[in-house]
Amino acid sequence: MLGGLSAFAQNQRPVPSESPDVIVGRSVRVHVIASEDLEPDVLRALARPQVVLWLTTRSNTLRESTLETLNRFESSFVQLRTPVAPVDAKALKKSPRAGLWLSLDASSSLATVRGARPLALEVTGSLDEVKQGWLLAQKPTFLRWAPGESIDLLEWSRFKALPGRKAVVLAPGLLLPRDCATRDPAEPSAELHVATLLAVSAGVFPCGAGTRVEVPADVEPWLLKSLIVRDPSVELVVKVADDVRKVGRARGLLELLGR
Repeated sequence: MLGGLSAFAQNQRPVPSESPDVIVGRSVRVHVIASEDLEPDVLRALARPQVVLWLTTRSNTLRESTLETLNRFESSFVQLRTPVAPVDAKALKKSPRAGLWLSLDASSSLATVRGARPLALEVTGSLDEVKQGWLLAQKPTFLRWAPGESIDLLEWSRFKALPGRKAVVLAPGLLLPRDCATRDPAEPSAELHVATLLAVSAGVFPCGAGTRVEVPADVEPWLLKSLIVRDPSVELVVKVADDVRKVGRARGLLELLGR
């Protein structure tokens, strides 16, 4: 995708002229979304400081070698699918630090497996008072909200009041260009694809720290540098799924960041 994108964005190069030639990105957090179908040794090659693994699954029965590989990452989240049986919770004990990742619709499974684990929740659509109350009770570590094409002020207030780190997925109708002079870690963060960010050619609201930008595994170095110079708190999202070639490119990206 970035091949066509590069021609469009090349003239923008939103990098200050005085910025360094090398990429200084050792503190940049990288979220890798990968499939359980990858061999454990392939997954293991991505285990670096500041790398968070988001493991997509077909079921809740993971290979023992995959569960052990999760322990090599600084942090990881395992996608859970309903129904969750007690035997699934027992298997997860092999990865005591792994967080749980599930949608709001799968909420009935939490009592079976959560314990003291970190919790990442996905919420889609409107955010009403009932959903807000349930989310407040769960105290998620991370909350990702994909509201659709519009958000009213009451929904936004509910979202801001929720606990944990919060990110809102910006659909085209929600894009609001804004130059953020400061970024507040307590505020929700934006999440969007790098192509959308280039099309806006500006910062976007909200101005929470750690804007999550999805980039291809073979992102060009100048664009990577641009993102970091413009916002040192930026977090990168890289989807490799079950593609070993993309894993290799993701390793190259981590090396560019000095990992």
